[in-house]
Amino acid sequence: MASATAIEVAGGPKVPMRYGRKDARDHKDCAVEGNLPDAGAPFKDGSKTPSDHLRKVFYRMGLNDQEIVALSGAHTLGRSHKDRSGWAKEATPYTTKGSDKWTGNNSASGGQSWTENWLHFDNSYFTNLKEKRDADLLILPTDAALFEDDSFRPFAEKYAADEEAFFADYAQAHAKLSELGVEWVEDAPVTI
Repeated sequence: MASATAIEVAGGPKVPMRYGRKDARDHKDCAVEGNLPDAGAPFKDGSKTPSDHLRKVFYRMGLNDQEIVALSGAHTLGRSHKDRSGWAKEATPYTTKGSDKWTGNNSASGGQSWTENWLHFDNSYFTNLKEKRDADLLILPTDAALFEDDSFRPFAEKYAADEEAFFADYAQAHAKLSELGVEWVEDAPVTI
């Protein structure tokens, strides 16, 4: 629910969330940490290319190439920090002020963003990635794969050209990812 709300508040689509899932009783009922994709080689799963790695990670969840590309568009928000991920510059002109526009302080500065306006959800991740025009914007090997891989490229091109199409596909993929493995309580799910 928090991620869907954050996307919408940041200017993105309304994600069709359903409510009424059972809570995990303890940590054993939760997914194991470390299931997110690696940013680049060497890949922990032995993949030889970023495209193969993305598919190994997301296909096991029942997601397809279109959904992989759409979900990658979430990189339109946020930043990467070198001290946490091993990837990124210490800061760029886009990240030196942090989020002080909203908080009034500079406590969240630094890192490298994928987009100039990293607190706004739009299709600029795809347009920036396609143009590769700004060295201050982050492009991970798994990001670059979206325009290099023959199966990913049509979706990346579509989203660079059509924000409405990106929003529609992103919302559906986000909802699908959010419901993976969900057990519903009685009389659920409920849509608000």
